[in-house]
Amino acid sequence: MTDQHNEQRSYLRFPPDEWEIGLIQCSDAMVDENEFNPEIAGLVMEESRAGCGLVALDRQLQDRIKEGDRCLVKVARLGIVLAEVRWIKPLDQGVSRMGLHYLE
Repeated sequence: MTDQHNEQRSYLRFPPDEWEIGLIQCSDAMVDENEFNPEIAGLVMEESRAGCGLVALDRQLQDRIKEGDRCLVKVARLGIVLAEVRWIKPLDQGVSRMGLHYLE
């Protein structure tokens, strides 16, 4: 089965450092480091210049974020970046993987 997202990739993906965590604030209003208030934390599975994929618990995602939403994300030393949730796919019971596309 061909993954439509794989066909559309235009940036090289690379594995993150082990145990790298992505933090998401479910708002697109830019804030500085002191005001950043993450609501979701997920293990980063892959990174690129244009975005990242991460795994999070479904209970963190419920009623907070969905495909198409804009949010603020902080991954490693990248700092706070505006992103769009491109997709969310269930992986296992209670766990989903999501794709974030950086907008800045």
